[in-house]
Amino acid sequence: MATLQDIVNDNKTLTRSQLKTDKGLVIEIQTKLANLGLYPGGQWIDGDLGTGDTFTWRGLKEFCQAVDLSGLPSDTVAINPNIATNLLDTKQLPFILDQAKDTKFILNKLTTIQDNSIAPVNIGVTQSFVARTLRNSPFAMEVDDYPEHLKQKPDGTNLVSYGTNFTLVGSGKTITFSDYPQRGNLPNIDTNGLNFLASNISHACVCVGSFGDGSSPIKTHWLGKDAFNPEQLLSATKFIGVLNAIEQINGKFPTVDVDNCVIEPANSPKPKFFDLVVDMVSYRKDADGSLGRSNQIGALFKRFTKRADLEAWLKAQTGNTSCKFTGGYFNPSLIKDPIIKDLSSSATVLRSPVDNTTGTNDVSTYDLVRLITMLGWHLHLTTNTRFIGSQWHSLETVVRAMGTDAARYIDVALETLGVINVISQPVVISKVGFGPSSFAYVAFVKFVDNRVQPAKLRTFSLALRTPNGSDRERDTNLAAAVTEIVRRILTEELA
Repeated sequence: MATLQDIVNDNKTLTRSQLKTDKGLVIEIQTKLANLGLYPGGQWIDGDLGTGDTFTWRGLKEFCQAVDLSGLPSDTVAINPNIATNLLDTKQLPFILDQAKDTKFILNKLTTIQDNSIAPVNIGVTQSFVARTLRNSPFAMEVDDYPEHLKQKPDGTNLVSYGTNFTLVGSGKTITFSDYPQRGNLPNIDTNGLNFLASNISHACVCVGSFGDGSSPIKTHWLGKDAFNPEQLLSATKFIGVLNAIEQINGKFPTVDVDNCVIEPANSPKPKFFDLVVDMVSYRKDADGSLGRSNQIGALFKRFTKRADLEAWLKAQTGNTSCKFTGGYFNPSLIKDPIIKDLSSSATVLRSPVDNTTGTNDVSTYDLVRLITMLGWHLHLTTNTRFIGSQWHSLETVVRAMGTDAARYIDVALETLGVINVISQPVVISKVGFGPSSFAYVAFVKFVDNRVQPAKLRTFSLALRTPNGSDRERDTNLAAAVTEIVRRILTEELA
């Protein structure tokens, strides 16, 4: 198996037939093209060059045209030192980001990918982006480093942020970033800032973070489309019970790290807290044939407090008193009466109360953004804006687990915009929800944008709901909406 560097070092040229037999080299080429916005990522990174006008061949042709290698590739010269060098050295093709201004073009591009995708896995749905999984994600090897990446703040010299006031590109509107709202208080939300979203996005919330300087807490600007109105956001809400459990545990046992906790009673080996959250978020057990496993775990994490109390806790965090959170997730709890035990001390740190309450889970996109930003920005919040008692050594467990979400809409956006190679220290944590009524998605994102000097720290969260159309259309519409939000943040049309 050759690499692109081998092609350069050995001054080697391969025909299309020869390249087709080297699966590893094709995977490397596909990955390079995907990072530049010229090829789909995820399950499309398969090492299959194919015959005829395949996506890989088309992407390689577009690349060669972009770097002025006319007439290449061809059946006789599929890869040579010149093509390989350019693939290795090219970090970004700026026209890819520029052409993404055309939202119809992006929707058509994503629709074409959707229509030609082989179902990656079955997690209850099988569409291209929602079930893409972490495999072949450009961030798969970064997940364990997410907690460290989240410590990063601008130094004002080599890394900057938006500051307190920022003028948007295009509109010339000046944005003022405000202190993160105190726990239980609602933020002021710009209700016009997301008017660009298509009508198929019924509810949306975006929160963009900024630092005034390297020593101050984070400041925020909130935007929304019907953001406070509760709706069925389905499995996108499952992480709420996890965060509540951590607050309860660390409120009584501050030194306990949930990474060292197991759930009992259960068959041996007893499931670890972290592993269960990964199963819930990634749907890996569902994909292996145990459909409903994620729902069972979602129900389990709602067993550690009475549901009415969990709803009250949610309202106390967000200040949104119109939400309801006493429902389940269609399946019974994985463990009927679970307890959480700390392996370090063998102590039981949390028990499940008797509770027969049933109801609905009606929360807003704002609620989801509020909670996921309280998680992602924990290190940069004040005492009055953080979860009460929750410790970072436990919360970082959830960060790593939520980095494994099966849905990869942020990956798709950054790949489609061709900026994977020009960002660093990334964090992408998220949770998807899907069902007969809608698709929903919440994500928290942080990365360093190296396209500009000094580099700029960008961090934001979004939550979206799309109720319209088939599952295929919902999946594509979500991907398109996320891509447009990310594009506007990159071009600083949105902050």
